[in-house]
Amino acid sequence: MAVFRFRLQKLLDLKQQLEDKIKNELGLAIQAHEQEKEKLALIDAGISRLTEDFRKACSGTIDPGKIKEIKAWLEVQKEARKRQIEAVKRSRENVDKIRARLVAAMQEKKVLANLREKELERFRKQEERNERKLTDELVSYRESVKIASQEPGEQ
Repeated sequence: MAVFRFRLQKLLDLKQQLEDKIKNELGLAIQAHEQEKEKLALIDAGISRLTEDFRKACSGTIDPGKIKEIKAWLEVQKEARKRQIEAVKRSRENVDKIRARLVAAMQEKKVLANLREKELERFRKQEERNERKLTDELVSYRESVKIASQEPGEQ
């Protein structure tokens, strides 16, 4: 029996490796995106605390130096928040880009995998036809030998 050999197997293997590599990249990009989101959440929590501190400083006994300090620090945190929002947006775009590359790689691999399956099915059908042909030949040969061995005995 012949062995099935897919002529594009090396290309299919290469596409699988590429897909695995992109999956790893995507995992790293998602982790980086989550870290950026966590940083943003920490900044937001800091802003909330500073806002609460600012409200407390403005009520009761008023200390202008402390109010000015909290307000300055609040502005710094708001700027940091804007930068962090941009970082989150960039990381999200990076994840989307890598995800699109992964989808394309998966589609390319799927095309080759489908081609391999079709060729394998064609190969199996051909092997089955060859086997039936061989069986038919064997049966025909046995019948002809059986008939040939009966003829001399009948004469």
